[in-house]
Amino acid sequence: MILERASRKGTMIRRLVQTSFFLLCVVFGSAQLSLAQATSSAVIGVVDMQKIMRELDVVKDINAQVKALEDKANAELMAEENKLKDERKQIERQKTLVTPDAYSKKQSDFNRKAAEFRVKVQEINRQLQISRVNALDKIRAQMLPIIREVMDKNGAALVLDVSEILFVEKPLEITEEVMGRLNKDLKKIKVEIVPLKKS
Repeated sequence: MILERASRKGTMIRRLVQTSFFLLCVVFGSAQLSLAQATSSAVIGVVDMQKIMRELDVVKDINAQVKALEDKANAELMAEENKLKDERKQIERQKTLVTPDAYSKKQSDFNRKAAEFRVKVQEINRQLQISRVNALDKIRAQMLPIIREVMDKNGAALVLDVSEILFVEKPLEITEEVMGRLNKDLKKIKVEIVPLKKS
């Protein structure tokens, strides 16, 4: 079904956004890498960004907002899709009652409507995903200074995501502290639907 394919595509985009965010956090700490290599006493902080982006209150709120918008859009699209299905059945029933030329024109008109509907589904899905990414970007702008404060407070020369680490001797686990600060200090973001440029 058209709507199911759009939903799977949306899931893939969300995973890409999360992966990009993890990499940004790794880059955020990379400026301190030479200091960490220069001394064996350097403190290396470790955070589980996947957990943070899964359990952070403000991210849950954004996901809930997007889900509500998706549910509303899907209900409207489902109604439109059902109308198209009914129209197709009517055209098939009229096949023996109209001339071949009239039937061909009806088929052509229907195919045009179906193609426009598929484009509409793709555009709405893209619109929702861009809106979600924009909201997460606003969160990221608030997060990085807070992570930096936790890093400085603990004397960490470098902060890495746990998924990027093969082995670190005596790492400083700061995930819970970072989450506590973020849940306390991050402002909630309203997901705003972005207008899409017509192609």
